[in-house]
This record gives sequence, structure tokens and C-alpha cells, in this order.
Amino acid sequence: MQTDMTPGELTDRVRAIWVEVLGRSDFSDSDSFFETGGHSLLASKVMARLGRSVGMRLSMQLIFDHRTVEQLAGAVYAQVSALNTARPETTTA
Repeated sequence: MQTDMTPGELTDRVRAIWVEVLGRSDFSDSDSFFETGGHSLLASKVMARLGRSVGMRLSMQLIFDHRTVEQLAGAVYAQVSALNTARPETTTA
């Protein structure tokens, strides 16, 4: 899994997914998902869409531990970065 998303781009992507799933955009990046109308079923949709965006399976626990756009984007970015660092890049000739 490789992604070239910057932290800012990932934050934008998380926000866009929340807007799609929640059906509203009147929240800030520091508002809790669960206080903006989110619940566990919608959280599963967020994590599935976000996982597809970054190309890896993400734990549902992430959104419960990191409830804001900022926090969730940071946690996902850290996981993606750690995975990319752990895997050596392969090149084809």
C-alpha cells in the first residue's frame, strides 16, 4: 500500500467523507463525529470509505479513539506512514 497524500490532503479527504456520510457540512474539523450526528453504522461507512481511499483496511476503533476530522486524519496518516516505512519499495526494471 502506498499513498502520496499529504497530511492536509488526507484531512480534506476525511472531511469530504464525513460530509458524504453525514449529509451535512456544518461542522468544524475539531467537532466530534458523534456529536455532529454520527453513530456506529455511519462510522463503519466512514472507515470503509476512508480505507478504500488510502488502500488499506482500517480498524473501526480508530474513529472511536480519534473522533474529530483532525484527529482521525492524523491517526490514519500515522498508520499509512508506518506501513510505508516498514515496507521497502520495490522497483521493476
